[in-house]
Amino acid sequence: MFAYRLVGLFLIAGFLAVAAVSAQPALPKGVKVQPAVKPNVPAVPNVPKGGVPDGKNLGIPAVPPGVNPGIPVLPGTPGLPVSPQPKLDNIKWPTELNGKTLEIIVREMRTHSDPAVREAAVRTLPAFGPKSRELGGNDLIDAMTKELDWNVRLAALSVGPTVILGFAKAPDELLNRGLGTIVNYLTHEYMQIRFDVIGIVGSIGPFIRINQPSVVQKLSVRAREAGSWQMRRAAIVALGNVGLGKQTGDTPDLRDPPDAQSVTALLDILRLDQCAAVRREAVNSLISLGPVAPVQQKTWKSSLDNLFKLNIEKDKSVLLWARVLILRNGPDGLKGNEVHLDAIAQMLGVAAPASRLEACAALAVLGEDAKSKLGNVIDIINNAKEEPEVVIAAITAAASIPSKSAVVVPILVNVKAMHKNEEVKRVATEAIDYLTMGKKKN
Repeated sequence: MFAYRLVGLFLIAGFLAVAAVSAQPALPKGVKVQPAVKPNVPAVPNVPKGGVPDGKNLGIPAVPPGVNPGIPVLPGTPGLPVSPQPKLDNIKWPTELNGKTLEIIVREMRTHSDPAVREAAVRTLPAFGPKSRELGGNDLIDAMTKELDWNVRLAALSVGPTVILGFAKAPDELLNRGLGTIVNYLTHEYMQIRFDVIGIVGSIGPFIRINQPSVVQKLSVRAREAGSWQMRRAAIVALGNVGLGKQTGDTPDLRDPPDAQSVTALLDILRLDQCAAVRREAVNSLISLGPVAPVQQKTWKSSLDNLFKLNIEKDKSVLLWARVLILRNGPDGLKGNEVHLDAIAQMLGVAAPASRLEACAALAVLGEDAKSKLGNVIDIINNAKEEPEVVIAAITAAASIPSKSAVVVPILVNVKAMHKNEEVKRVATEAIDYLTMGKKKN
């Protein structure tokens, strides 16, 4: 439970850096679509669940409980997750929904005169499991390319990763054609279509880069699109997902170095983009990609050092997380980079509560590497006048240093007993459990 709070704090810090909200780009005349998933700030990117409908607005049941419709490992295919995935063949998938068989759903998707019915059929398709790919995969690709109603076409694109890739047993022509179709929409003439497809592509992760290498170049173009900072920001999130290196073990850190082209694009954006929120997202993606390959480390380091040496970056939030990036992913880690840790800790003393919260979030991400600054964090925890949200962030930072649990736990016990804010007391309780459970395991 508390481990998720560490990631959640990183998310909160990202959203604090972006206060402005822009209007959505224009659609083709008369077309309305559901908004795409907004870019976030992933600490460790995961493969999202894809486009399986929840049935709320369609009168259909969701995919059977307990089923993760994520992207499974395809035999003999590099770059996909190796963590345990559900055995799709062992799931008892429905043979009909609301009295309609899969055959009827596929037929409605292809030929029904009412576009709302066709869209409902498209969104229902994944609920039938792998059989939906066998009977409806080609028709789904036709809906992506030939459907006259844009709402139906966008629905087909949104469920495409689940049906075409998620239910695949091995790479085949249908997979290549389906993913190629999705990637081609990154260059579509309508801005909103491009925006929505960026989210779809990003949700697939590194496999789409391996299957469709042109995706990195196309996302890089979108990440420089002058007419929409939200478009650029979304494309950067996608680059951070598709640029991940090949997974080599069971945990997120066991993977090959990230894609060099993706890293280069993100470094260029960090240096050149005029929007601080976009630059901040570039830092986030670089953090989530992890350490770069040795051959790219010199360029990576000089690009980041120049943000400080040449006074290129003015935004305090971008600078803060660029420091985290250097400390977290640099080949030397903390050694020789103590100045960056000192600068992060100094942010704990600024007047703005949001900046103090963000500094706590940065220290939480650094974990044990920030243990020399634990005293600064404890000062915030013990400050009776501090904002509750900042105290919560400080508790999270302190709990991310398990080696100091003997110091931290007694302080949190006092917070749990004496603090006036109930949410602070609850988080202190979670942190105590987190630290003491870890100690028992050791």
